[in-house]
Amino acid sequence: MIRTIFENLPLPPAARLLGWRLLTVDPQAGTIEVEFDAKPDFTNPSGFVQGGFIAAMLDDTLGPAAFAMTSGRRLTTTIDLHVHYVRPVAPGRVTTKGRVVNLGASVAFLEGELFDATGKLSAAASASALLTDYRSGRD
Repeated sequence: MIRTIFENLPLPPAARLLGWRLLTVDPQAGTIEVEFDAKPDFTNPSGFVQGGFIAAMLDDTLGPAAFAMTSGRRLTTTIDLHVHYVRPVAPGRVTTKGRVVNLGASVAFLEGELFDATGKLSAAASASALLTDYRSGRD
């Protein structure tokens, strides 16, 4: 059922750019795992993925965790995002894990991690996001 929720939500241009791909989701637990393609185009002069792209990947994991937990009824707008960079990320496949820490009536509190292609923790994030009703264009 949950894959249907994501299949009915048009993939935003930013998610397409990042190579967003759903791996697993547990709406009741508020957890999600997503894969991204950290392209060579995303690198800084050192050859590692620039931090803003890492933050975007984490942000594009945390919001969908809340979307899933609300059964596709609520979208998120990030209020704040804090990223701790643990180690550099080389271009290639990366995975993220996100979870809803608390889902309130209007704000969600979220946490997540990004792992490099070798499975090593590379960044961790916490965020809060405003919840808004999702209208799929049926109005």
